[in-house]
Amino acid sequence: MDSSLERDERILIIDEQALSQSYLRYALEKLSYQDITVADRPQLALTLCRENHYDLIICSYNQGEGKDGYQLYEELKFNGLQKYTTGVIFISAETDPTLVHSVIELQPDEFLAKPFAIKDLQVRIERVLKRKEQLRQLYQLLDAQNHDAALSFIDEQLSDANQRKWFPLLLKLKGDILLNLARYKEAEQYFQAMLAIQPFNWARMGLVRCYLKLDKESQAFSELEAMLMRSDSRLFALDQLAELEFKQKRYQEAQQHLIDATDLAPRNLLRQQQLFHMSRLNHDYESQYRAAKDMVKFARFSIFEQPDLYLNLARASIDFALSSEDEEQNVRLNRQATQSLLSLQKQFNKHELSEQQHIIQARLHYLQDNKEKAKALLRGLKVDTPIQSLEDALDKAKAMHEVGLTENAEHLFEQISDYCLKNQADPMLNAYLQQEKAERKQMQLGPRELNNSAVQLYQRGHWEQAFAAFSLAHQVMPKNAGIALNLWQTILTSPRPLCPIKEQNKLLRQCQRIIEQAMLKPDQQQRYDQLKHKLKPAANL
Repeated sequence: MDSSLERDERILIIDEQALSQSYLRYALEKLSYQDITVADRPQLALTLCRENHYDLIICSYNQGEGKDGYQLYEELKFNGLQKYTTGVIFISAETDPTLVHSVIELQPDEFLAKPFAIKDLQVRIERVLKRKEQLRQLYQLLDAQNHDAALSFIDEQLSDANQRKWFPLLLKLKGDILLNLARYKEAEQYFQAMLAIQPFNWARMGLVRCYLKLDKESQAFSELEAMLMRSDSRLFALDQLAELEFKQKRYQEAQQHLIDATDLAPRNLLRQQQLFHMSRLNHDYESQYRAAKDMVKFARFSIFEQPDLYLNLARASIDFALSSEDEEQNVRLNRQATQSLLSLQKQFNKHELSEQQHIIQARLHYLQDNKEKAKALLRGLKVDTPIQSLEDALDKAKAMHEVGLTENAEHLFEQISDYCLKNQADPMLNAYLQQEKAERKQMQLGPRELNNSAVQLYQRGHWEQAFAAFSLAHQVMPKNAGIALNLWQTILTSPRPLCPIKEQNKLLRQCQRIIEQAMLKPDQQQRYDQLKHKLKPAANL
């Protein structure tokens, strides 16, 4: 770039630190850029982007208190304030891999780590602005969502040998447009043709998306298995595998893929939400709680910070506590639920959320063994009002079921099912809702009471009924070591087989694994040791 010539591109610097602002302005002026605007606060940056068009935005991750650079860039994209014709260079002093992966998912034109030399900045700016200038007509068509004209323009450019430098980008953009237009059969053939020329990673990803849309699941699975091994496609492969495993009802595998993906890029809230739903589907209340907690953490100050996030964290805290026998942990979870409600009251309109908070308070009473107090709070609530939120309706139904208001709970679950039929609920959420409805119908008691009832049945020698009750309790609380021990003991001490031998051995192994991974109470440990020693031959059938 010739620094003796003034450049007329409009550039916006978004950085809260005065020293960094000065350095960036100095560097840009040295490179002959004159039209430079500085925003020292995210809110100012948003206002400027609404009122002006910039050729380049240089966005810093470090923005002081409140909204950070990632959340700002996320909001610019979500609100359509970052056009195709605008280049974005994201800069950050923090280079933790989880942040880098999260930022890359937002697809800035460049990522630059601080500190950097002026020469490094020059190379990035030159590269971005030259691309935006050369393909301005195409980017303008994409901004206008004129996809057919954009495809025609790309085909025209690809027939011009003078544009050879831009062929890789043009080919990728063509694939993206075909996918956006849902022309999956045509896109499949296109990506296969591209891969026959060169193993482009973007073409392989596009081909997998086509396979999934065209129900070619075995082909998609084969491609994704290989993509898992590559660092540049692993995150994509994990997301798509989670979707594929969910469609095939392999919920444990789907959840593990989502856990691995959130470990790589935790700031993607849609992925965290999927993990939240999938964890509930698998009765993994600890993972559900962690996902709810991460959503609150990463949504704070962002455009996605909503009351539901705090409500769901309180609900997840209660669900986790109800499934746990660790008293210290339950105290912490109780405190977390209460703190979530306090945060909710502080930041949002308390009146509009009164019923939801009322229900959570009732569930807290139930958690603290104040069942009658919880029932008194819930008894006056209406169950025939239109559903505004599936999560709110579900929590009300669960709360009523827990305290024994089973008719009301069943009515609500029917309403929820009807709502899901009429409205396109998230598939993972819908699967969980249907499972919850079926399980609650089987349980006339809450999970805790179900286990206590099973203990009484066992003590009276009602083996089959005890086995059925313990099995159901274990199904809805699969990581509860106390319930696993009760089920294990029932199978081992019954004078007659309670299920087919293959199922029995599977349950014995499953329960023993949970028991041995847990910190048992002294009386539980003693009971386990005695049973294991006394009935070791039976346990190894």
